[in-house]
Formats: sequence, C-alpha cells, structure tokens
Amino acid sequence: MKISIIGAGTIGRAMAEALKDDYEIGLSSRDFSKLESWSGGRFKLFKNNAENAAYGDLIILSVKPFNIDDVLNEIKDNIKNKIIVSFLAGINIDYIESYAKTSIFRAMPNLPIITGDAITAVAYKNADENTIKIVDDIFKKTGECIFIDEKSMDAVTGLSGSGPAFISIMIDSMIVAGIRMGLPRDTARKLTLKTFEGTARLMEKTGLPPSEIRDRVMTPAGTAAAGVFEIENGNIRTTIARAVEASTKRSMELKRK
Repeated sequence: MKISIIGAGTIGRAMAEALKDDYEIGLSSRDFSKLESWSGGRFKLFKNNAENAAYGDLIILSVKPFNIDDVLNEIKDNIKNKIIVSFLAGINIDYIESYAKTSIFRAMPNLPIITGDAITAVAYKNADENTIKIVDDIFKKTGECIFIDEKSMDAVTGLSGSGPAFISIMIDSMIVAGIRMGLPRDTARKLTLKTFEGTARLMEKTGLPPSEIRDRVMTPAGTAAAGVFEIENGNIRTTIARAVEASTKRSMELKRK
C-alpha cells in the first residue's frame, strides 16, 4: 500500500519513520531541500503536493490548519476514491469532504509518536470495516489508537494532543525542585521520569483511580501529606484544567465554516 504524507514537520516525519518498513511512503513539503536532506533517500519525494496525492492510496494531511485551503485546492483532483487522514486541529471532516467525497478520517496523535508511544484518537466518515481496519493498523505502528465520535475531537486535542506540553512543565518543575533540594541534575531527572512512568503504569495495570494512589502514598502528618497540601494550596488542579480548556477552545476557534 502506498501512503502519501503531505507536510513533513515533526508529526509527519514521525509517521514516515513508523510506517517505512511496511508501506511505500511518499512525502512532500514546502521546503523540498530540507526534506531531501532529512530523508536520505529512504522515501519517495515529490516537489508538489498534487503529485504526492496522486501517488498514494491513502493521503495523510499533516500541514498547519491555516494552510488547509491552499493544500486541498492543490490536491482535490487527485484524492477521489482515496482514503484521507487529517491531523489538522479544528478542521472538521465535513469541511474536507466539501473538496472530495471519499473515506475521511480525522486523527489526533501526540508527540510520543516519535518513539512509538503515541495515543491517537480517530473519528471517521464514509468508511467501511476494511478501511477502518487499514487506518487502525497504521496507527498501531505508532502506539495505541482509539476511535471516538468527532464531536469529542476538540477535547482530545486539548487533553492528549496538547498534554505533552503540560506534562513536560510538571516534569521540569519536579526536576528543578530536586536540584534545589540538593540532588545532582542527572539523578533528579531520572527519579522524576521514572516516577511519572511508574505511576502511570501502576494506574494502567491496576485500574486504581488517582485519588487512591495519592491516599496510599500519604500517611498522617507525613512527607507526602505536607507536599500535597502545598499543591492544593497552589490551585494546580484548576490551572491544569484551565490549560486543557484553553487548548480545547483554541481548537474550536480553528474551525472552518
């Protein structure tokens, strides 16, 4: 199967790397020289998006939402009867369908796609079971995949799409705090990363809610209880919730009429 990836930014490149052993990959980007230098002859490159779209059986749109009209106008004659997968925040399936009535998927992977650890939420329209399986198989090469109703996609964008940025701030804060308390930088970094990773795995494997994890760590008048008091006093819950809300609203603002 041939897959055309239009837009070779961070996510587009990560998709190409994840899929290259199982699919024939075509790439196009505004900066062809940079694309050529990065690819090292591993992919089929195109100097324009129309030719790339004509090449693939499945087209991945990984461009900025602001550029979608230019890209769709460029490729619209070459995407009929093909599978389209859009990574564009805020751009509804119906909007893309106005350019071509075919099987259209809207997906939101996140940055851990770089290491094959992404969680990708997918919505679709006009797709049969075979086409859905094709798309599911593709995203399983990059991590995990869940299918959702499109009305939830803006919230997904705010939560898991933007989430690595929020989590990285929390991780950075804990590393700096460890250094401030006298730990070497490398030690503080390892302890923090493994604590985040281990806690997430514990919750995933046991099904324990976050509150239960907190209660199991806290003892009366203990160290964790003192720290949790400061976290709650700083309204961190509200700040994180507002960050997800703001990202969700921004995704909504990007919608095309």
